[in-house]
Amino acid sequence: MKHFLSLILALSIFIATGICSAQVASGPSIALPPAEVIMNMCKQMGIEVVDGDYVVSRMPDLINKTGKVFVIDARPARTYDDGFIPTAFNMFDARFKLIYPEFEKLNLPKDTEILIGIGRPCPMSLSDIKMLKEKGFTNLKAFVKAPVFFDKYFSEVTAKGAKKLIRNGAVVVNLADDADLSKFFAANTAKDKVIVIVGSADNVKNNYRLADKVYKAGYKNTAVLNGNI
Repeated sequence: MKHFLSLILALSIFIATGICSAQVASGPSIALPPAEVIMNMCKQMGIEVVDGDYVVSRMPDLINKTGKVFVIDARPARTYDDGFIPTAFNMFDARFKLIYPEFEKLNLPKDTEILIGIGRPCPMSLSDIKMLKEKGFTNLKAFVKAPVFFDKYFSEVTAKGAKKLIRNGAVVVNLADDADLSKFFAANTAKDKVIVIVGSADNVKNNYRLADKVYKAGYKNTAVLNGNI
């Protein structure tokens, strides 16, 4: 009972400090490391824990929508807007019952590999995993192990998130005006700038490809918006 109460207290602290947020660098200092708490709970649930390298290795299937893998972001929409794993479906755990009917319309086979999390020890992700297990999904993986995804790959943003980045000084690359990125690269933009690649929602694979090109050119704060601002 004492151990159980300690876990509950620890998780309450994590939620209160926003440990699942992409902006939070670390959680509070407690006797049991946050990652160990979460991973122990994954083990108790029989859920495999994966890291950033594994998720990046699955990006080709995600981007090409092969149906082999799917990714869920359990954070609230206001945080999801600011940056998420490309193609991620937003299923805020506190609104699971309201969101699940929309998720159900996707008709994913119950054995689809589903990655949940962004690479931080997130109790929200565990909550989604628990509820999806109850719905019969059998191939759930917890992405609660560092490094955080955004340290290894570009992110995707919503229009709301893109506008916020732009207000804070991000550089916009509109693919309608710079389809091959020649103007962007000719400008020699500083590598520490946040770059927002904006492309048509009808051409998402190309948008991802060009965002990847910018990221690999050394712009580690690259985001892609599939749509219009």
